[in-house]
Amino acid sequence: MKTGNTYKIAGINLDIHGDNRYLLNRLKIFEDSNPNRIDLFAETRRCHHIEKPEGQIVIDEFVKWMKKDDNGGFHVFRLDTAGRDIMAHMDINKDWSRNIIRCLDIKFSKSGDPAEFGDWMEYYSFMLMGIIFRNRLINMGGIVIHASSIAWRNRGILFTAPSGTGKSTHVGLWEKYIGDEVTVVNDDTPAIRFFDGIPTLCGTPWSGSSDKFANLQVPVGAIVVLKQAPENSISKLSPLEALPCLMPRAFLPYFDRELMEKAYSVLDMILQKVPVYLLTCTPEKKAMELVYECVKH
Repeated sequence: MKTGNTYKIAGINLDIHGDNRYLLNRLKIFEDSNPNRIDLFAETRRCHHIEKPEGQIVIDEFVKWMKKDDNGGFHVFRLDTAGRDIMAHMDINKDWSRNIIRCLDIKFSKSGDPAEFGDWMEYYSFMLMGIIFRNRLINMGGIVIHASSIAWRNRGILFTAPSGTGKSTHVGLWEKYIGDEVTVVNDDTPAIRFFDGIPTLCGTPWSGSSDKFANLQVPVGAIVVLKQAPENSISKLSPLEALPCLMPRAFLPYFDRELMEKAYSVLDMILQKVPVYLLTCTPEKKAMELVYECVKH
């Protein structure tokens, strides 16, 4: 039964509760008012104080990951710059299907700078929701890839590489020279999900700094690994060659062995069904034309 705002992203039905305007606005084009089931429930809350959770620390960094003592999920939280107060906290069940996001209310911030919170806290909740989504997606047979992606002639093409390599620049060449035939599906973190055994590129609202994303689903035609070089060339990779190129670009759950096994299975299915190319290139039209020749048929 619908009780919150419902959406469908990559075939996952979300039921979102709370008043986070930034989150709800970003999800708007994915609205689905009549879901046949709920795959992911999440609630966002503004809190006066957030108690430190209990459990076993598995990632002890700026954002801390803690395994619940009953092995039933995770706590993920971020401290303020002084290391005293919890600014944001996620309470997650084992399969990421039920989640609560708590954020410290601006009026109770001890930082003394209200501008530090406000809209930033709404944005941060939205980014935390992205973590929830991508781990729920792995549980349901999909994965999120760090890539810029397009839909062209009813096929999806993903361009992946480390940040700063030129993924968005290359997609810009397709937009410039192919024009209206090209739609950016997601410019930073698209999803791949299998429907009836077909690997499918899916838009998501988490799209990096460009804010380019669409509510589209198209069969994946190719994955292109970009590498900067003084000259342009392209070669098709075997699954064995492609794996070390794709793994660093996938959002993998290193904190959870069971979930990692599911992610490996998804990557293996992708590599068995999707051609992967290595494009060593300059940011020029010729590089785009090499990919075009490989995927046009």
